[in-house]
Amino acid sequence: MSNITIEINNREFLIACPDGEEERVLKLAERFSERVSKISERLNDLDHQRLFLIAGIEAEEDNQNILESQGIEQSTRRLKNILERLEKVE
Repeated sequence: MSNITIEINNREFLIACPDGEEERVLKLAERFSERVSKISERLNDLDHQRLFLIAGIEAEEDNQNILESQGIEQSTRRLKNILERLEKVE
């Protein structure tokens, strides 16, 4: 495991990620940060927790839309792949 620093909404966070996955995690964090920034622009007076919560819910909505638009077998394979990667982080 390695540690990387990500920046979201002008705040830095130190997180762990699997060795060799640093660039991928940084790109995901960048996309999440962009999502948070867009929400912050729309809804000015939200604290970090609420911004992150709304961004997470929107991301899950996007995931659900993807799952609904794909066949169940392909979705199952993608979810298993995600689960395997998450297990490596633990």
